[in-house]
Amino acid sequence: MKRLFISAIVGIFCNLFTSLVLAASLRVAPVVLDLKAPTAASTIRVWNEGSRSTNVQVRAFRWSQRDGEDVYEATNDVVASPPITSLPPGGENLIRIVRTTKRPVQAEESYRIVVDELPDPSRRQNGTVVMVVRHSIPVFFGPAETTGPNPLWSVRRVQGGYQVVVRNTGTQRLKVSNLALSDNGRVLARKDGLVGYVLGNATASWDVPGNSSGSPSGGTITISADSEAGRFDATARTGGG
Repeated sequence: MKRLFISAIVGIFCNLFTSLVLAASLRVAPVVLDLKAPTAASTIRVWNEGSRSTNVQVRAFRWSQRDGEDVYEATNDVVASPPITSLPPGGENLIRIVRTTKRPVQAEESYRIVVDELPDPSRRQNGTVVMVVRHSIPVFFGPAETTGPNPLWSVRRVQGGYQVVVRNTGTQRLKVSNLALSDNGRVLARKDGLVGYVLGNATASWDVPGNSSGSPSGGTITISADSEAGRFDATARTGGG
């Protein structure tokens, strides 16, 4: 599996005509696992906050980036135990996440733990839509010491805003949130909330909506964003349009 659609609520089990929505409530914590060698295992907790029993499937995928896009592939290097669990109303369970490969951690390894609520065929009724929940948990296994991310930024104008490309030559991921592009203090584009990750030794790209008319002065744009280490500013080369 090369690409996996990641969202908080994704599956819709439905009929042609709908008038009522039946939604389950599945909660997962923590929302990220960041483990340093020699630690090779941790846990996540899942809760069923709905009024009906639900079945949950937990799978691990290797996470990489190619041509600026996230890629997810099935793996046996990391496993979830148990992979399937049944939760009564108000019930909870611990899921153990284990790096099973004996290969030493040379650089940060990135995975996604995907927690899916499984649709219950008995709940399918005429005139209803049953929403099922998916959580995607980033999991990182890193060496005891790391040099951190080293991002190189570029920006080009596209219809409706800008495309931001970041190449990370470091060995650790960079998480980007609340991204803003500005030129001499004038905000050109912004994207609030989580924008995405650029993994170690990888490239990611994101479209940021904004005003792309005109040319920034000096051929550069200032990038401001939040990372796991705090707020940062960077300068990006501009081109395209």
